[in-house]
Amino acid sequence: MTDGEVPLPEPEPVDTRSTREKYSAAITAWPEAEWYSGIIKKELAELPANPNAKPNTEVLRLGKVLFFEKRMGSIQNSCSSCHNPAKFWTDGSRMAIGGGVRNTPTIENAWHLKGHLFHDGRAATYAEQITEAIESPIEMDGDLNIIPWILSQIPGYPPLFEAAYGSNSITRERILDALEVYTLSISSGETAFDRFVRGDYAALTDKEIEGLHLFRTKGKCINCHNGPFFTDLQYHNLGYAVDFRGDLDNGRYEVTGFEADKGKLRTPGLRNVSNTAPYWHNGEIATLEEVIDLLNRGMPHTGRQKINGTLSPHIRPLQLTSNEQRAILAFLNTLSSEVLKVESPTLPQ
Repeated sequence: MTDGEVPLPEPEPVDTRSTREKYSAAITAWPEAEWYSGIIKKELAELPANPNAKPNTEVLRLGKVLFFEKRMGSIQNSCSSCHNPAKFWTDGSRMAIGGGVRNTPTIENAWHLKGHLFHDGRAATYAEQITEAIESPIEMDGDLNIIPWILSQIPGYPPLFEAAYGSNSITRERILDALEVYTLSISSGETAFDRFVRGDYAALTDKEIEGLHLFRTKGKCINCHNGPFFTDLQYHNLGYAVDFRGDLDNGRYEVTGFEADKGKLRTPGLRNVSNTAPYWHNGEIATLEEVIDLLNRGMPHTGRQKINGTLSPHIRPLQLTSNEQRAILAFLNTLSSEVLKVESPTLPQ
């Protein structure tokens, strides 16, 4: 080098490790995710312990019985009619059993939602959510002012309330409390992804790890589906804003009245997403393959796919190849756990 010459910068080192090698490490050492601007960055994580998993056992027992009880309303539905444990706490139907305009969301891991209940977040507390489900004329069509009397006429119920609360008084508040305790105890199980992030790096195949990488980078999925439950708990407008009849669904706007919330709905969690078809708030998308394809194409709006309000800036064409889409699907399958074996209780007589 002659005097006066500026030395050239050293070239950036090339990471020659395979995708598996890059991810066979603590999450903090993974490749940087591709975040949109303004996003609260929340990395993926294993399923945390449910702090509600071991509540008062007698209250839990009562709550489970009430969850399966069909005599609280005129339609002969129970909470379990729509939230069937054998179907990962959904009903597997396009629309909620009994009617309604939206698909039944799972209540698995509902304990972490806190103020974001229903697709549009209209219930701030679990008691509000449970009350609406019981008293809705298209769900259970019950009346919580009358239900305590109805249950008191069934000889088997007063002893259950006695065991749970220390007296056989059956009240609206106790019914809602017991149902909340049972609902909050429901969690998904361990997944291959959880084992992987704990250090069992053989838990995922190369294709699944490639899907994980794409989920965090080119696919941009992590921007909305992040954290241990794969949801930012925010409300977004994907433009697919019609209900099952083809009418516009105003989503979060119906709760807040803010024009900016028109068409927005809460980001669903992705644990056991492979087991909870059909998809979207209106249940119109039958498969995860179709979900991924629509998002990859930037949610093209033709026919029934109408924009209501302002489309989220996160929705844009991703240019994923068919192989890359299949890899993301393979990764989503690693978020599945075994179906929880729940024995239906013997109802009081």
